[in-house]
Amino acid sequence: MEQFDSLLSVAEKLLSPEGCPWDLKQTFSSLQPYVLEEAHEVIEAVDADDDTKIVEELGDLLYTIIFYGKLAEKTGRFSTADIVSSIKEKLIRRHPHVFGEVKVKGADEVLKNWEKIKLQEKGESRPVSVLDGIPPTLPSLIRAQKIIKRMQRAGSPIMPKEDLGEISEEELGSQMLALVLRAENGSVDAESAFRRSLARMEEAFRKTEL
Repeated sequence: MEQFDSLLSVAEKLLSPEGCPWDLKQTFSSLQPYVLEEAHEVIEAVDADDDTKIVEELGDLLYTIIFYGKLAEKTGRFSTADIVSSIKEKLIRRHPHVFGEVKVKGADEVLKNWEKIKLQEKGESRPVSVLDGIPPTLPSLIRAQKIIKRMQRAGSPIMPKEDLGEISEEELGSQMLALVLRAENGSVDAESAFRRSLARMEEAFRKTEL
């Protein structure tokens, strides 16, 4: 695509000896905060439902990835083409129901196949834990939902047996705000309390897998 190739040329210019002094000082490690920042700004723009901002923030996130690719090329580690090729091949491998002959009955079966293929790629017959592979650096709420989803799929005995019923986004948000207010009134760090509770639940679940 012409626009994409033009953007690659801009990145190459910025990282050339005659390029931007700030860009030339960057490393893989120094760029890490920008990956998080740009991803969060995309989320903010989507929440605002502002197409102009979404386009802008997706562009910033895309450029961060391109920056990594061009920096890698400059230091001889890998290329931008390697990044594109890697994700293309992964998507084809992990969607045999689209690019192959595998038949699936729904989204749940797609997820099960995805995890099975992921293990095969790593040369493993099964994970040590069904929770393996969930990044520890994820925001606690996102990580908690991923952990709970996998525990539920595994039929965990420590998950609540009763039907808790559905909840609307508005109702959930209000309840969470109320909990944060209670935490503030009780001088409790809500993030730390939640993270520790999640860690205890994860530890208890892993013990049931032994």
